[in-house]
Amino acid sequence: MNRSKELVKRMKKQEPAAFSELIDLYGERVYNLAMKILRNSTDAEDVFQETFTAVYEKINTFNEQSYLFTWIYRIATNFALMKIRYSKRESVTETELDYYDNRENLPASSQNFYPEQVVLNEELKVELERALARIPEMYRTIFILRDLEHLSTAETAAILNISESNVKVRLRRARLFLRDEMCLYFDRCKEKEYISDDEERTEIF
Repeated sequence: MNRSKELVKRMKKQEPAAFSELIDLYGERVYNLAMKILRNSTDAEDVFQETFTAVYEKINTFNEQSYLFTWIYRIATNFALMKIRYSKRESVTETELDYYDNRENLPASSQNFYPEQVVLNEELKVELERALARIPEMYRTIFILRDLEHLSTAETAAILNISESNVKVRLRRARLFLRDEMCLYFDRCKEKEYISDDEERTEIF
């Protein structure tokens, strides 16, 4: 029996030490996920607390047919997205969203650029974070889970309760959005090969 399954069984038996061990195992990952989505330490701490409170209260509803971390990530992601939706409206208009929808029809070569091929300095990291903040919520979350948290398409789909094909489409649009935002930063856009295979992931932070 792996550690996660053992912890679930112990938590369902209400063993006091099991919950602390669960936080030791997943707490840092949950906090880091919340920080990437919210970019605010206070909000991330709130999501951390809300997530593990919910896990504690709902552990008996976990059916153990999915991975424990996927279930916990789903809870954390939902809390983070609720904070965004309550705090502000998305700054990207429907027209802008339609623009990136239409970009799906571009030749693959026009999409094959991504700044992970550039040696990153602090200024570029800041600009990348700003660009990420401008991505519409539905695309930003996919990008964070897939390219920053390195989750698989199947894991991301399970966390967000959407199809794997939907994950792939949104990820492609997020990458297009980031490409265009970063082209403004570089003041020019050179063709660069960016492997968009399902199992390839971007490491920019």
